[in-house]
Order: sequence, then structure tokens, then C-alpha cells
Amino acid sequence: MQWLREHMQNHIDGESSIESDEKILNFRRPPAGRTKGQDSDAVDLVYQAAEVVRGAQDRAAQIEAQAEDLVRRAIEKLQSAENRIRSAEVEQRAAEAGMNEAGARVHAAETALQRAQSRVVAVEAQLSAAEQRVQAAEARAVEAEKALRRIEHAIRTQILDTARTAPRKAAAA
Repeated sequence: MQWLREHMQNHIDGESSIESDEKILNFRRPPAGRTKGQDSDAVDLVYQAAEVVRGAQDRAAQIEAQAEDLVRRAIEKLQSAENRIRSAEVEQRAAEAGMNEAGARVHAAETALQRAQSRVVAVEAQLSAAEQRVQAAEARAVEAEKALRRIEHAIRTQILDTARTAPRKAAAA
């Protein structure tokens, strides 16, 4: 209580003023020779001081409410960002899994392509060998046909001509 009296006396002596956001209070020294009204002035000063304290408390409560609101909004934004990060991580893992699966499919396709190319090479080799066999068979067939024509020609000339000339020789004999 002594502190409040000293504090108020310091303000009264220098015609100091205490400022708040809403109003300015002036604490002036009462005129000399007034003793009876000094009690009511002191009570007025106490009420004014109480109003200043209440104003400061109200302002502190407003600031605290604003700070709590800021904290709440910051926490909500942080949670939203964390949710987006988790979602992005899930999407990233899914994309990586898809890429891995696609990579495995590409590898399998490459392996299948290599096998198919090997089979094509083998089939081409078989085809080439078959073509050579066909050419050799065709050459043998041509030779066989030529031999058949020679045999046929020989049969015609030797047997048929002999058969025709034999009755003539028998008739002439």
C-alpha cells in the first residue's frame, strides 16, 4: 500500500499523466489548503487507478485471446501442411511403386524381346537351311527329270525302234 501511495505522489507532483489505449488520465496536485476534499480526491484517484488497471487487464486479455487465436490458426495450418506432406509421401510411394512395376515390366519385355529375337535368328537359320535343302532337292529333281527323259528317249529309240524294225526284219527274212 505504501508503494501505491509513493507511486501516486510521484505522478501528482509532476502533473504526470498515465496513458491507456482508450483515454488519458491526469493526476494533478490539489490546491493548497484543501484538506477535507483530499479524501474524496484520493478515492477518485483509487477508482481511476482501478480503471487503468482494468483497462490494462482488458487489453492483456485481448492480446492473449489474439495470441491464442494466432496459435490455434498456426497449429491448424501446421496440421494441414503435415496432412498434405503425408498425402504427398503416400502419392510419392505409390508413384515409386508404379515406376518399379513399370521398370519390371520393361525388363520382362526386354527379356521377351531378346528371346523372340533369338528365336527369329534360329528360325531364319532353319529357313536358310530349308531353302538350301529345297534348292538341292530342286536340283536333284531337275537331274532326275533329265535322267528320266534320257531313259524315256532311250526306251523310245532303242526298244520301240527295235520293236518296229524286228517285225520288218522277220518279214524280210
